[in-house]
Amino acid sequence: MIDSRPLPDTLVAPTDGAEMVLVPAGEFTMGMDQDDLNQIFMLDDRENPVYATEAPARKVHLESYYIDRYPVTNYQYRKFIESTGHREPMLLNHPDWGQPMQPVVFVGWDDARAYANWAGKVLPTEEYWEKAGRGTDSRWWAWGQEFLPDRCNSREFRLQQTSEIGLFDPGISPYGCYDMCGNVWEMCEGEWLEGTLPMRGGCFLGSATFVRVTCRWTPEDTTNGAHWLGFRCMKEIPV
Repeated sequence: MIDSRPLPDTLVAPTDGAEMVLVPAGEFTMGMDQDDLNQIFMLDDRENPVYATEAPARKVHLESYYIDRYPVTNYQYRKFIESTGHREPMLLNHPDWGQPMQPVVFVGWDDARAYANWAGKVLPTEEYWEKAGRGTDSRWWAWGQEFLPDRCNSREFRLQQTSEIGLFDPGISPYGCYDMCGNVWEMCEGEWLEGTLPMRGGCFLGSATFVRVTCRWTPEDTTNGAHWLGFRCMKEIPV
């Protein structure tokens, strides 16, 4: 007998204790068309070739899935290390970067994949990440079409380091995800230029146009990461 009960809007992952939010099945627009990119170039007073990789805009259909409401924190990553003996990242014990509710940084893709596997989850592909951050109305930032500097930890917020998760209530995505713009870039599965690994969302160093939910980039060191690179996990729902 098929279970026809609706899926809960949120759940708590049993291993890492992360709250996860439901992203319902359906179609969304991924990427940017050239007219939108031209508007972004006007905001920056220059054409940034990085942004060109967001084109073309296209329709993508995804089945329902759950994604972490917040980036993985130092507190959660410590639980992972204690459980598995995995290597400890730089800055985990630093007073300015290693607070329990700050996003873990200086981790690479293999570290993030190992954490996700331990937690019974996976890293999101760019498609899953972007829909969770953007919704279905083609917005540029998680909260809408206008940049507002008090809604995310970007360069305009002037903190100049990671912030604790959950601080920017007005900046949540349509499905309730925090920090999809700014704070830390987030690792995704997939391929960017010349086979490089993609990251999404921008960070505290990025200006308004660099923390849009369609922006793509990659770090120089995919093994050890950087002080501005973190991640969140997702879980597909078996059909």
